[in-house]
Amino acid sequence: MPRGSDEETAAVAAGPAAGPAPAVPVTAAHGEPDPADVAVAAPQWRISTDRREAARAALAEGADQLHLDFGGAHRGPLLSDPGELRAARAITREIPVPVLAVNHVNDIGLALDHGVANPAAVTLLERALDCARHLGVRVLHVPGFRRSRPTTDALRAGTADALRVLCRRVATAGLILAYESPLGPADSLALARSVGHPALRLVLDTGNLLEAGEDPLRFAGLVGATGLLLPDLHVKEPAHPTEGVSPAPGTVFDALPRLLRHSGARSVLVENDYQHSPTRLRTDITLCRTAVGLSHAKEER
Repeated sequence: MPRGSDEETAAVAAGPAAGPAPAVPVTAAHGEPDPADVAVAAPQWRISTDRREAARAALAEGADQLHLDFGGAHRGPLLSDPGELRAARAITREIPVPVLAVNHVNDIGLALDHGVANPAAVTLLERALDCARHLGVRVLHVPGFRRSRPTTDALRAGTADALRVLCRRVATAGLILAYESPLGPADSLALARSVGHPALRLVLDTGNLLEAGEDPLRFAGLVGATGLLLPDLHVKEPAHPTEGVSPAPGTVFDALPRLLRHSGARSVLVENDYQHSPTRLRTDITLCRTAVGLSHAKEER
């Protein structure tokens, strides 16, 4: 059955809607993800605004999966355009697309200052969800940065309101809603409790956490213990390191074996800037695969 067909969309919607997707993947006999089962994904929005060009680059550089972006503003055309959606469906027949990210929400703002969801953001996300269903993806990714950054109690309340609305829509479609922000583990879990919906998962992004002065390993342990950690890690260097000194290229992968062992991840998204450094994509994918192998080897000792 081709991806994105009406039959597949109906099957996705009818499948796991009765409960949330599992928080951990199928594992090897000794309890850790088998290296062969941990996929390495590439981010379309970090490669090119042209989705087909990004897909070609991801395949050429050895990625197992491609995460697509909904588009908008400087991120290229909106996926809700019929022609763009047809082209994206064709991409899913060439490379698996498990995640649709809606980075444009960072330009709009998830919440209003008086503590409720921003209707414009909810409408945008509902349009993205409709596209996600047509593509057969399993995760709708919602970021909380720039205008969507929950910096006050009121904005956190409004963010929870928006996520709660979207969780209900996403659960009906049999998908998971993944939320990413610079909040540490305690604040992230408090926000998740406020949302109070089993379709919600929290994203661990090494670069964003380090930039916010947070420890990714601690985030993995505390959030993972609740079952709310999305088993798809994001790995990149912090854009503005708290120490004021950028790490050497590749050092962000040094901690990845431990993160993999603590998180039960089934995939890793490499997310450095590949528009300006296209050759780095292959390097990061290689470093990621090495880390996956080390995480498995150290567990067997």
